[in-house]
Amino acid sequence: MPDSVTSSALEAYATWVAESPRVWPEEAMHVARRSLIDTIACMVPGAFDSAPSKLWPVVQTWGRGSARAVARRDCLSAPGAALFNGTCAHALDFDDNFDPAKAHASAVLVPALLALADDEDANIGDVLDGYIVGLQIMGLVGQAVNPFHRSRGWHATGTLGAIGAAAGSARLLRLPSAEAAHAISLSTSVAGGFMSQFGSDTKPIHAGLAASGGVQAALMARGGITAGRDTFEGPTGLRVLMVGPDVDELAEGMEGKAEHGQTMLFNTSSIGEPLHVTAHGLKVKRFPNCGSLHRSLDGLLALLDEYDVDTAAVERVHVRAPAAHLRNLMHENPRTPAEAKFSLEYSMAAALLAGEIGLGDYEPDAIHRPEVRALMPLITKDYIEKLESEFPTEVHLHFKDGRTVSTSIAMPVGSKAHPMSDEQLWQKLKTCLAAAGEFSSSETLLAELADLDPSKPSRQLTAALQT
Repeated sequence: MPDSVTSSALEAYATWVAESPRVWPEEAMHVARRSLIDTIACMVPGAFDSAPSKLWPVVQTWGRGSARAVARRDCLSAPGAALFNGTCAHALDFDDNFDPAKAHASAVLVPALLALADDEDANIGDVLDGYIVGLQIMGLVGQAVNPFHRSRGWHATGTLGAIGAAAGSARLLRLPSAEAAHAISLSTSVAGGFMSQFGSDTKPIHAGLAASGGVQAALMARGGITAGRDTFEGPTGLRVLMVGPDVDELAEGMEGKAEHGQTMLFNTSSIGEPLHVTAHGLKVKRFPNCGSLHRSLDGLLALLDEYDVDTAAVERVHVRAPAAHLRNLMHENPRTPAEAKFSLEYSMAAALLAGEIGLGDYEPDAIHRPEVRALMPLITKDYIEKLESEFPTEVHLHFKDGRTVSTSIAMPVGSKAHPMSDEQLWQKLKTCLAAAGEFSSSETLLAELADLDPSKPSRQLTAALQT
């Protein structure tokens, strides 16, 4: 084939996508089903949030198809539905995190695969299989560029998410290895997203663009469109361009201290082992805000509960956290719900006031509550220039009578170290559906999600997502 891809990592990953057996351990399938449930829990109330509400009349004009849009009556093309539903999934920032890629993986993969499954009349098993495969490739590429890809300002949900979605879509379409390689390579040309968009409508749209881009890449590859050979490892490939010209020097510095498998090198010797879906898992979110907040919030709520704290007695709440986390929380005086989700000061003050924090704290009126604003100056912070695996987040609660109590949190609730139970995840689903007051299909959707039989047509599930 004259335009076949020969780059070693790209070729190896594409071959694995096309040829690995479609049989997975039950644990892997269980995690994939949980991720599907959690993402749908976020998609439904997210469909009524700011960015999706503004995006819907735009994507409607781009043409209809057979792929269903969440909480809407109309259907779109597969790329259009992936764009809209991916934006819904990430709109509330309540969707999971995936450490190897430093990305919101499921908010990209699930909408892409459901849209494509609608278009292809695939079954739930095809969606779960595509999810496991897409996550694996997203993680492997993430390990080759992180942590510096993200710490230098790329929003990995938009960049690496597109690559994972292309791999998962190629798997669902059963593309042969040569076409899968073109799909994955092509996806690097639609991969993008800067962290400077955090706190705006565009941030959740990154997930939608990545989902749509991955679907488009796979469909174009199936149509015969070819892509470059060196988009991963070449001198103008992803690893150099999306990390920097010092990438090899950085990789040398990671020896002996790589976290989440992030060696800054492409692993082609053991592509499917370990399986990322089980070895790393997904961080299911306890709170509807930036994941960089979660260790701080877990620590504060634990202290409030343990010491039965009277808010009036608190003089200061001091957080010491990895600088990479705190730099994500750039909005010290948020003026919109989107900014509040990236504000340590607002979120910690709201939690200090109520002893909990949830979806209602990020409503437009809630973020301007005088009683919360009065507590925001009590929140102080130290930026610690260490990796998150090297330094747990510390929360120090100082009282007006001179006492200080402290705790440190290495991994948040919802991570593999402190997982949510299936019952807790189901309760999150119910809470999210209850928050989507305009959604009229909750009972039907709950019944479909309670029975994710791999042989069941995916269209049966997506029909219940409409209203």
